[in-house]
Amino acid sequence: MKMNISKLSVLACAVLLCANVQADPANEAASLSRLSDSQRIQRLEKMLSSDVLREQTQTVQSLREEVSALREQIEQQDYELENMKQRQRNLYIDMDRRINNVEAGNRNISAIPVPVPPPNTSTQAVAVQPGTTGNNGDGQQEYAKAFALLKEGQYEQSIKAFESFKANYPNSKYADNAQYWLGEANYVSREYKKALQEFQQLIAQYPDSSKNPGAHLKIGYVYFELKNWSAARDALQKVITLYPDTTVAKKANERLQRMKREGK
Repeated sequence: MKMNISKLSVLACAVLLCANVQADPANEAASLSRLSDSQRIQRLEKMLSSDVLREQTQTVQSLREEVSALREQIEQQDYELENMKQRQRNLYIDMDRRINNVEAGNRNISAIPVPVPPPNTSTQAVAVQPGTTGNNGDGQQEYAKAFALLKEGQYEQSIKAFESFKANYPNSKYADNAQYWLGEANYVSREYKKALQEFQQLIAQYPDSSKNPGAHLKIGYVYFELKNWSAARDALQKVITLYPDTTVAKKANERLQRMKREGK
């Protein structure tokens, strides 16, 4: 026990001397020489406790500041990410429209002419009455309005408008287009299961529609978002098989390559 106390006393002296060497080495050494071994140990413990507590306090404060700064960065990044996603959705709608117009043989559905009512005829009456002469029974204006809502990013309203169009004009020449964009509106709204149903219904109900290539591609995308990797691969590979050397086949291959890189 005496040997241990002696070793501790030597350690205490060394620590105290190092800690106070800049203050007054001579006085510190003289002061330590007058202390007993137990007093030296107590002094050392007191010094160490004080230093450790101070360091811990500083560390905790530093960590709090770092956490606060990180929280602010995360909040800012979340805000910027949401804005970016909204811009991407809008760009995606426009890009998808252009791609499908090409696949449909330049059937530019966004350029649907709005009929001009004859003199003394109410524009509103022409616009809201299904099957009027101005619409030629195809609901041309209603379709154009629903598509305009989709382009403006008003997805919920566009879904309702397309569903209303389908109910009022089931035999319209725009019916398959409306079915496709109904699936698209649900897709960009992240209603993936509903989007899947709409795209599948398009293929089943309109087997000759020029929208089917895009619908097959979107089915692959939907399965990807649902994390059903096997179904996504099968659907995307089907696009490549059914529509080789087309824009949709290229995009399907790009998504397959992405899945391969990500190990999905």
